Amino acid sequence: MEQLICFFIALILSLSLTPLAKLLARRINVLDHPNHRKIHDKPIPLMGGMAIFLSSSLSLLFFAPKTPELLWILFFGLIFILFGFLDDAGIKIRARIKIWSHLVFALLFVHLTGIGVFLFPWWWFNLILSACFITFMTNSFNMLDGMDGLVSGVAFFAGLSFFVLGLSNNLSDVAILSIALAGACLGFLKYNFNPASIFLGEEGSTFIGFILATIAMKLKIFSLWNIALVLNIPRLQFVSFIVPLIILGIPIFDTFFVFSNRLLHNLKMSTPGKDHSHHRIHLMGLSQKMTVLTLYAVQIVLGAIALSMVTASLVQFFSLIIIVITLAVFACVFLLRVKVYT
Repeated sequence: MEQLICFFIALILSLSLTPLAKLLARRINVLDHPNHRKIHDKPIPLMGGMAIFLSSSLSLLFFAPKTPELLWILFFGLIFILFGFLDDAGIKIRARIKIWSHLVFALLFVHLTGIGVFLFPWWWFNLILSACFITFMTNSFNMLDGMDGLVSGVAFFAGLSFFVLGLSNNLSDVAILSIALAGACLGFLKYNFNPASIFLGEEGSTFIGFILATIAMKLKIFSLWNIALVLNIPRLQFVSFIVPLIILGIPIFDTFFVFSNRLLHNLKMSTPGKDHSHHRIHLMGLSQKMTVLTLYAVQIVLGAIALSMVTASLVQFFSLIIIVITLAVFACVFLLRVKVYT
């Protein structure tokens, strides 16, 4: 009941605060202007991330236990918001500096909260691995943000999947954090779906990536101990962490797909371009709406596969992993048919 109230409060706040964010963005000229690589043809406000942050944070502060861990999560979420705002406001920061800054923020976050990916016996190695994962996810969601409603919709469905997994594993902190984000993203989606009247901006996409990375690292699926024991794996997270990676499969796949293609074509990794998975689907003839709805469907399928893993036997668990790998290979072959490089 507490989680549902948190969801609806975040939803209502997002529906209310997003128009104010649009007004403020126009007033202070924080706009995304059209150019040769943009799909939109008029300036669009860029402060949607602030609305999502405030909506989810306020609902959590009202209804979630105010633990030091939650306060640290919101504090570092604000840091990602403010750092992303610099870019949205026109203070351009080189890609390399952004990534190193994200890595420093992530290292401090993991060190101060103890939230991380603990796969190995060396604490320092787990610290670096966790920080790299957060940095990867913040930038993956930022790179994915190329169509109206794509990131906010994917985050909504991912948040619902994490909410169900949190409830089923008695992880109330994971559940309420996930559902607050889902509610804020759903409210924002009313204004962000095609034709969008406001964008997330870098502040919003990096904030969403940070929160979902944090949820993924906090999630522990205790029913998978059986599989870990059969495989003689002493750490549950080694097996359990596969599930959130599948839920986050769209940004993970898109990042690796784009980077590997740019590497093969001798292009700089930081070069902006229309070579992402959603761009290629759009170039096949689908409208923006249909492209985004197609990726929503993929996200729902990935969420269903991840939820199915919770009660799977060893054979079923690996069968589902094989299905996901097969889907990824099929997607690569399918998307590579679209030529985007000269």
